[in-house]
Parts: sequence; C-alpha cells; structure tokens
Amino acid sequence: MPRKNCDFLRQFIGVTLLCGLSGLLLWLLPFSQVRASQSTSGLASAGASVHRDANLSPTIAVEEAEDLINLLPATKELRAKGMDVKWDAQAVPTMNNRDYYFFWVYNVTAQKERDIGSISVGNYAVNKHTADVRVWQVSHDVFHGDDGVLVTTNELERLQEELRKKHGIDSTSIQEYRFAHLAKRIIPREAAQSAVRLPITERSKDAAEVSCWKTSDHLISRLGRSPIISSSAGYRAFAEAEAIAFRPKYRETYSGPLCENRIKLFLAKAGESSFQVILESGQSENECVTVGGTDSCGVKGIQPVDWSRDGRFLVANLLLWQYESDSSVTSVPIIYDAGKSEVLRPDVYRFFEGYCPNQAKESCDFELVAQGFSPEGTLVFSASMPPIDPSSGQASCLDKKRPFLFELGANKTTCLPSDYKVRHYGTWSSGSVPKP
Repeated sequence: MPRKNCDFLRQFIGVTLLCGLSGLLLWLLPFSQVRASQSTSGLASAGASVHRDANLSPTIAVEEAEDLINLLPATKELRAKGMDVKWDAQAVPTMNNRDYYFFWVYNVTAQKERDIGSISVGNYAVNKHTADVRVWQVSHDVFHGDDGVLVTTNELERLQEELRKKHGIDSTSIQEYRFAHLAKRIIPREAAQSAVRLPITERSKDAAEVSCWKTSDHLISRLGRSPIISSSAGYRAFAEAEAIAFRPKYRETYSGPLCENRIKLFLAKAGESSFQVILESGQSENECVTVGGTDSCGVKGIQPVDWSRDGRFLVANLLLWQYESDSSVTSVPIIYDAGKSEVLRPDVYRFFEGYCPNQAKESCDFELVAQGFSPEGTLVFSASMPPIDPSSGQASCLDKKRPFLFELGANKTTCLPSDYKVRHYGTWSSGSVPKP
C-alpha cells in the first residue's frame, strides 16, 4: 500500500505542540526546546543595575534575552489587561542559532480559554552579539533575506545599553552583527522550488500500487510493468506505472511534490510487434476520472484485468490515491475498445448506488473492482466495503463481497449470485515485456 503520510515536513510545527494545539499558525519544522519561560515575574527591568565584568562572554545569555522579551510592547500591553504571557525559547534547525535566540511569545490566558485565534503574540529573535530584538513573520521569506524589523522603545533601549556595557559590546561589534540574517542560509527565490529527479532503482511486475515510499521512509524511484495479456483477436497489451521521487535542493522552501506517479497502457495490434501508447496519465483528459458523478484526480496506478470473449474489449482498473493524506485507494474500472480505438470510462459508482437495495444502503462507501467480462461481453465487477475505521461509527453497507454485472449502453447494474465464477479469456505471457 502506498504511504499516505509523508514523513517529510517542510515546516516547523513544534511550537504548537508545546501548547497542546496542533495546526496553530506556525509551519516551523520540529525543533528542540532550549528553555521555556517559567514566569513573567521577577525579571530584570530596564532600570536594573548591571556592572561590567571583563570575564563575561561578549554575547548575552538567554536569561538576559528573556529580560528583553519581557519589555516588548505586545507583552506589556497584554499583561496590563490582566493576561498571563509566556514564551518559549527554541533552537530552530534551519535558523541562525549561532547569532540569535528565537522566541515564540504566547497568551497563556487565551490558551486556557481555548481561544485559538488569540494565543500567538508573535515571533521574536534576540541578537546574541548586539541585544537587538527583531519581530519576524514565520514564512518562506525569511529564507530569502527578510529579517523582519527591529523593535525599539525607550525602556528596551536602556536595558540594551546596559547589557552591551556589561558584556563589552562596542559599536564595532554592533556594526558587524546587527544585520546577520535570521536564517542559517539565504536561498535565491528562483531556486526555492528546485528538486532533483531521482533515477529509477527498483522494478517490479506490479503496475497497480507503485509508490516512492512503499515500506521504507527512504524515497526512491520505482517502475512497475505488468506482463503482457493477449486477446483471442490477436491484440496484446500491458501497463506501466512510474513513481518518480524528488530530492529538494532546499528543504526549507520546497513545497512541490516528493513523489509523482505516471501511468501508461500499451497495445500491439494483431500481427504487429511494436506497442503503441493508448492511455497516458500525462494527458489532461486522463488525469481525472468520474467517480459517483464527481471528477476525481490523482491516478497513480493501473491494473489490466482481462479481455472480452471476442477479444475486442480490454478492462483495467485505474487506482487513485493522494500522497500525504489519509485517503484510501480507490479502484475505478475503465474499458478499451480496440475496434474503435477509444477508452470508455463508465461511472459505475454512480449507477451502482440504488441497485440491489437488499444489499446496499444509501450514503455509504463502496469499493468497486473490475473482475472481467461475462460470456456475453458485459462488465463484471465486485462490490465490497473499504476498510472501516471502528471509531467512525460507520455501518457496513454490504454484508459481504458480491459480484455484479454492468451493461454499458443501458448503464444498468444487475446482481449476480454470490458464488458466481468469472471466466477469463485473455492469456498472460510469462516472458519479459519488450520495450515500446
């Protein structure tokens, strides 16, 4: 089964986990907590007395950086309204932790009241070498050199001056470090979405469910190519699916896909040795199929099933899923008419619901999978329930997996006996597939 939840996250989300609320404002990558503030009381004020010590480091300590955060206008304003304000000091892997302390300031009162929209006060960076305080927006722009703006107040400047005297920070040091970038590295905008396409390193005979992840967290490119299936009329067909993995050049800013699938269906006419592409997902009309009256995109795999008895029609299942989601795999039958050289896409999901009322109920999910053809050339498919999450409370729509007939011209579904056996008319070859 393809992996739906990509382990790779391009954004730092650790801040929201600290306050127990997921999905809050920040997209930051997971980062380690350096030191969370315990209280906003008892911190040094701008009028606190400091004395120069020749043995002190030329960089300010994190506790002193917190004293500066305590004097922020936003912090003081909320506290004046009787609200409790705290902050977390964080070491962000992709940021310039050598020169800055990074803080997320949040409203504890709003957090307790579960007022999600009012929890975040802002993100601030304190320069270790200058005591400057910057407010910055968490976005990709920081990796392009947007370093936010300096926060200045009279009270803040007095404490900054005293800290500079205490640590021997002179004008030369201030000039050297004041404009250090917040990000660890600056990325050119034109290269922000650059990614390297990884070559195919694994091959299989399965073109149905080909993924860059499969059972491993390590992304690789894979190719699945089915065996050849021949019809009684001399047609031969096979399917191919590629899962191409991408390695971002800059993980900080990349928002493109980590894996892309492409499918192809090949056909060789009777008496011909070469195969031609008859279906390809790269073409706009093949990117989506209709499922239950709605266009569903994300075709990732293909599974040839069988030829009809007269050798004219080929039925296959298209498989749809979305990477980085919890959605399940959806199977959608399609039919290729070799006589007319066209692909038929019957919306069996739409016409199935409402038939066989003793077996099917309204407003439930079905999994419809093509099984082959009847001797008369009618499509045979099976209907079953997809895996159900017990916590969802969803009732089973079918008592068991059942076979059905679907007449293309009439869009008519007919129940078949549960013990119905599908006959197969195509012949699978065991040899290797020639290059198209």
